[in-house]
Amino acid sequence: SVEVKYDGTVRNQVEQLIQLRYGEDGLDGVWVEFQSMPTLKPSNRAFEKQFKFDATNERDMRRCLTEDVVKELMGDAYCLAELEKEWDQLKEDREILRLIF
Repeated sequence: SVEVKYDGTVRNQVEQLIQLRYGEDGLDGVWVEFQSMPTLKPSNRAFEKQFKFDATNERDMRRCLTEDVVKELMGDAYCLAELEKEWDQLKEDREILRLIF
């Protein structure tokens, strides 16, 4: 018989290594299959409200970030551009997932 060990390897009853990682990606399909995907169902407006970080809204930022971080972020065009790229990636990933599921 074979067994998946805690380190992700697959070994036989005498602990000989059969496979370095369980599955191609190391993820057990039992746990992956029933994951919730909260980004799929909401409307575009609800999705944006829940998942977009608005770095132009100082009041909201002050609720979760320190004053120093808010000042640094507001004055950093690179960080603002990176946040926008991240938002675009989230939207793109959502559309791909919607096509699959």
